[in-house]
Amino acid sequence: MRKNDTFFKILFAIEIALIPMVIFANKFLPKWALGLFIAGILLTKIWLELFKDKNDKRHVVIDSIGSVLVFGSLIIYFMVLGLIAKPLGIVVLVFVALMNLLLPALFNRKLPEFIEAVDFCYMLFECFLLGALAILKYYNVITNIGLFALLMTMVVSVLYKLYFILHQTALFSKFTRKK
Repeated sequence: MRKNDTFFKILFAIEIALIPMVIFANKFLPKWALGLFIAGILLTKIWLELFKDKNDKRHVVIDSIGSVLVFGSLIIYFMVLGLIAKPLGIVVLVFVALMNLLLPALFNRKLPEFIEAVDFCYMLFECFLLGALAILKYYNVITNIGLFALLMTMVVSVLYKLYFILHQTALFSKFTRKK
């Protein structure tokens, strides 16, 4: 086990542990404390990206699980509070799950540079959304713009990856078909 592997797992645990702290801060602490815990999630997300080994499937799976848990719980929580529109939140939740299911499924497949650029934009919009959620009590419009930007990049990435999988499967079956 490498040193980065242990640090990566510790960061994952910190990221997941901060989720209940967001709910606690919203209920029992001043309103600005909520932003501190979400900013903590943002910082751990950035550190996770720095220490993630893209050639290690365990890191990709752990990062995908973390993204689904963090964004799923935060979006659901803010939908319950009425700060995020429910239809937009539900669509974003579905695409977050699809996006993070396709990442491990396409592990070690050579994807075109276009889709890798879209995935990088997805990661940046994740960070933008966490930053917007950190100041959600003050600027609700920024959060909806962040959700929409995240949704647009996820739709492009998911649709292209599904097309890529279907295309690869069709070509694979074409060459392996017995005559």
